[in-house]
Amino acid sequence: MSWIIDEIVAQGGEVFFDEYMNLVLYHPIHGYYSGDEPRYGREGDFLTAPTASEWYSRVMTRLLVRVFDQTGPLRLIDVASGDGAVISGVLETLGPRASNVLAGVVSVERSPAMRRLQRDRLAAAPVDVHWAEDVAQMVSSSDPTVIHASELYDALPVARVVGVEKSVEELAVGVQAGELVWRRRPPRREVEAYFVRHGVELEEGQVAEANLGAEPLHTRLLEAAGQRGLSLVLDYGYEAKRLFNPRGRRGGSLSTFRRHELGRDPLISPGEVDLTAHVNWDDLRDAAAHAAWREIGLWPLAEFLVRAGIAEELEDHGLGMEADLDATTITARQEVKRLLDPEGMGSDLKVLVQAKGDMVDIAQSVLSLPQ
Repeated sequence: MSWIIDEIVAQGGEVFFDEYMNLVLYHPIHGYYSGDEPRYGREGDFLTAPTASEWYSRVMTRLLVRVFDQTGPLRLIDVASGDGAVISGVLETLGPRASNVLAGVVSVERSPAMRRLQRDRLAAAPVDVHWAEDVAQMVSSSDPTVIHASELYDALPVARVVGVEKSVEELAVGVQAGELVWRRRPPRREVEAYFVRHGVELEEGQVAEANLGAEPLHTRLLEAAGQRGLSLVLDYGYEAKRLFNPRGRRGGSLSTFRRHELGRDPLISPGEVDLTAHVNWDDLRDAAAHAAWREIGLWPLAEFLVRAGIAEELEDHGLGMEADLDATTITARQEVKRLLDPEGMGSDLKVLVQAKGDMVDIAQSVLSLPQ
């Protein structure tokens, strides 16, 4: 813990919580996402849909092909691409069709360790793969573009506040007797304005988070997609009205994860645990409005996968309802069940689909419920 104490002392002995969260997640040496230790999958601290089952990437591939049939070659942008599971899964599923379906791939990943892993994993990719550390490094393209972002926005640093006398105080992290401690401070103007903009008035003692970076980041991402874009954002979150409802989240949504165990104290083991806070979907909707994109739908992961053709994908692999119950069928169905689980990620994870240009009609067509 000494490194974070030294950092905070060097910055005057106190930092706002979003500054603390940025340090413990993204410090170039000590940050959670900066090391070589695996963070994703069963070997890491948490599962994402792409790392939970290869069927996620297979369904994504099916969706890409159906879009390609109406647009021609696509540019795929995978943001917060992690270990490259989606890109490698899509390329493997496409096989020899990859160079026809994809005009190119852009992988945006902040972690140097993950980018190195991806370069090894995708060394023999049949299409051009470009790596970027940040969305700001991307450029717009005339190619029809599909954006995929898995658990990007819930990993952004958030400000934390506590309700007090029909206003808020902002939470900061300080150092006292060699330990990290909470402090309360008057809110920064932009933090206070965030809750006003969303029409939120916190109850006395209610804790909440403000993700100040989500809307501008999403705006930049949509703009980088150009005039023919489809955006698929997979994340944990709610609309503002529900996210800030004190009956459900009086203590806020901030959580920690370590070896698949949920925690609530972000001051414990800084740099060694993941920190995450639920997305306010209204932030991403506001970004889309500013960039002149349209919303196609906001669905639980399970419904999105059904709309994208997971049942048909199983049938195409001979694993549908009429398949023999051999080991292959049972394993496949167990993996799909994990993705569709109404008590797990099938319900908890949501997919926000937005589009621009001719992609609006295309997305509505390919994501309509099977008849």
